Amino acid sequence: MPSLRGSNRRFGPHFCHPALPMFSTKAYLGRSRVFAVACFLIGFTPALNAQLAVKGELLLDENFQQHANYTKQPVVLKPGWQALAGHADWERTPEGVRSVFKQGHMPVLKIEGEFGDAVIEIDFRYTAEAGRWGGCRVSPTNPKLHPRAYAASVWANQDNDARARGLVLEHDAWKPGFITQVDRKPTTFAPDTWYTLRMELVGNTVLASCNGVEVSGTYETFGLPKTSLSLGVGTCPHELRNLRIYAATLNPAWPKPASPKTNPSAQPLKSPL
Repeated sequence: MPSLRGSNRRFGPHFCHPALPMFSTKAYLGRSRVFAVACFLIGFTPALNAQLAVKGELLLDENFQQHANYTKQPVVLKPGWQALAGHADWERTPEGVRSVFKQGHMPVLKIEGEFGDAVIEIDFRYTAEAGRWGGCRVSPTNPKLHPRAYAASVWANQDNDARARGLVLEHDAWKPGFITQVDRKPTTFAPDTWYTLRMELVGNTVLASCNGVEVSGTYETFGLPKTSLSLGVGTCPHELRNLRIYAATLNPAWPKPASPKTNPSAQPLKSPL
C-alpha cells in the first residue's frame, strides 16, 4: 500500500484526486485509512523524497557476535574485513557490542575493508550517566590518501559539547586541523532507545539520516576511496548492532544541485579529538 507521508505538504489544507471527494485536513486525519485504500485501488502514489543512493551488493553484514571482545589486535569479520578497538574497550552483548569507557578519548570501534560509494547503516543506543555524554559518529576514511582526518563524518549527537547538538555532517581534520560543519539539523536522541544511523555516500555528496531527520551536502574529500570506517560513541555506555555496508550507485531520481558546493555557511573549528 503506498505511503501518504508528505501528502498534506503537497496538496495544502484541502486536496483531492479526480476519483475522490475533497477532504479537509481535519477530515483527512480521520479518514486516512479510507483514502489509502482508495489510492491503492486507483493506482495513485503520492510523491516521496528521493534518496541519494541505490543499494547494490551487501559488502559487510556484521552483528558483532563472532568475537567476545575487541582489542588493538585486529580480528577477522570475513575475508577482506577486520575489526579492532581504536579507543577504549569493546565487549560482546546479546544484541551486539558495547563500549567500556574509562578515561581519555571517546570509544571508537574501527572496521577495516575497502569500499567506495556506499550506504552504511548502524544501530546504536546509550545508557545515560551523570557527567558523561551520549551520541554516535560514523566516519569513513582512507588513512593513506587522507592522513589524520576523516573523509566524512556524521554525528547523532545528544549532548557532546564539542559539536552542535542534533544530526551533524562534517569534515574532521584532526589536531592541529579544523572541523568544517557542512550541514546540521536539530534533533534529540533519548537514552535506552535504539536508533538507526544511515549514511549514503556517492561521489563527493553525502546524505545522512537518523530519527526522521536528514542532513546532506558536498565536500571535496567525501568521495575518496575508503579503507576504514570508525564507529565512535559517547563516554556513557553505548551498544552497537546491525552494521551493514552496501555498495551503492547514484539514484537517478536524486536532484542535481545547481552548483555543487559545501554549505557556504560552514565554519572551520579546531578539532577537539
